[in-house]
Amino acid sequence: MKFGVRELLFVVLLLAIPTGAYFWIFKPANENVERQRQEIEAKSQKLASLQKALVGIKDLNEEVVKLQEAVGFFEAKLPKQHEIHRVLEQVTKVVEQQRLETKLFKTLKAKCCSGYSEQPIRLEVSGNFNSFYEFMLELEKLPRITKFRVMHLEKDKENEGMMNAELELSIYFDSSVKSSLVARG
Repeated sequence: MKFGVRELLFVVLLLAIPTGAYFWIFKPANENVERQRQEIEAKSQKLASLQKALVGIKDLNEEVVKLQEAVGFFEAKLPKQHEIHRVLEQVTKVVEQQRLETKLFKTLKAKCCSGYSEQPIRLEVSGNFNSFYEFMLELEKLPRITKFRVMHLEKDKENEGMMNAELELSIYFDSSVKSSLVARG
């Protein structure tokens, strides 16, 4: 067989067709497929992280509901400002029930905070220590939020089992009622 220009051109053309197809068709198509595969993998990772976040959101919603219930519970323990005298009466009754002698019962200036106010009470009592202990337990059972800021106990040196106490008790109340009463008045 004679190998001439024509045959050489034919062989070159036969080699050029697959080579051209590789560079202009297969290589761009493979790059496109690889790019799409990477996009799919990135989107799959985003989807997986989103699903994890959704689980967290469900947990957060449950947590928000629990916290709202807790806030409602504590708000129920805050008397309205116009009910503060009832709480003071309850404290007085507890002192009398425990047969403690009241030397001083003085309400101090109320302190306003955001959403609530604090009514400090200075209290000096004397009597049997066991009665004082019962007084403390009874105050703890009151359906209102109270806190002892200051407490000084002193044993009565003359009488066994007797003591003197100086207390500063804080009663918390809802101050939002105050602003609404002022606005109406």
